[in-house]
Formats: sequence, C-alpha cells, structure tokens
Amino acid sequence: MGQMATVSSKGQIVIPAPIRKKLRIIGGTRLAVNERNGEITLTPNPFDELLALRGKYAQYDLEADLLEERRKWDERLEAM
Repeated sequence: MGQMATVSSKGQIVIPAPIRKKLRIIGGTRLAVNERNGEITLTPNPFDELLALRGKYAQYDLEADLLEERRKWDERLEAM
C-alpha cells in the first residue's frame, strides 16, 4: 500500500509531498477526481501546463508563417 492521507472534517486531504513533487502538483493545480469500483483516483489535468503557455506566443503570427511555408512549397513543386 502507498502513502496514507487523512480526510478532514471538510472532506479535504493532503497529498503527500513526495507524490506532489513527483507529479509536479502545486497550489492551484486542478485534479480530475474519479471513482471506480470503490477506488478514488486523482489525476492532474494534463492540459494545465499547456494552458499556462496561453498568450506566451501571442506575437507569433502563425498564419503568416504557414502561408510563407506554403509559398515555398509551391515554388519547389513548380521547379520540378
């Protein structure tokens, strides 16, 4: 059996520090809570790290870059 946690009177638990560190769970991390066959599982939201990047590349003009790559590709095809 793994590490133990106690449920508070408010239904809260503390995830042991070694597990939090291993899974990079910090304050504010959203967890999916599921019950299956009498077992409760907590799963970190895999999209949290991706959502943290939102806005980081706002200055990056993806459409212009894609159009430029398409133009280069068309030129290569015409040269064949």
